[in-house]
Amino acid sequence: MTAYRHRRATVTALTTAVLVAALASCSSASSGTSDDHPKGPGEAQQVTTVAKDYLHAWMAVSPADHKTMCELKTKAARPNFGQDGGTLDGCITASKDGAAGKDDNAGRAPLDITVDHVQDVTASRKHPAGKGALATLHRDGEEPFRYAMRLIKEDGHWRVEQTTDVGDNYRHSDDPVAGVLENMG
Repeated sequence: MTAYRHRRATVTALTTAVLVAALASCSSASSGTSDDHPKGPGEAQQVTTVAKDYLHAWMAVSPADHKTMCELKTKAARPNFGQDGGTLDGCITASKDGAAGKDDNAGRAPLDITVDHVQDVTASRKHPAGKGALATLHRDGEEPFRYAMRLIKEDGHWRVEQTTDVGDNYRHSDDPVAGVLENMG
């Protein structure tokens, strides 16, 4: 009889241990602390942040922040790609040279930048597939303007591959991203 009680106690202890482990697993999975869940911002948020940071460096500060702009562009999108393969130093120099005399942000109202309509976009003739986004920019006292942007992953980070002015052809479209990026590049 003692052997029976011993086996029964062992089975009860094992069953209890399994139940406790199962409940702990369910608890951690539902609380978001399981290792199976991704940590940090999702792709859409990452794309939005890079797009906003790039546009801010380009149009919201005076003079433009060429270093940040170049860091956030793909190597192929940098103005010096044909000369040196798109190095960061070459990009900064080429961007500053290309912007000489064009710094018109000084004294203007602050720029409000919103980025939405993040979506998958197919490859175009000149650009690889990636994520597309619509950026709407507005200063008090001025008309808003929009850019369709293509971002791709390069070296593990989202980078700006293409920025295209939406223009009047898509003025009445709420989500012109795919059409603009496909037809303009």
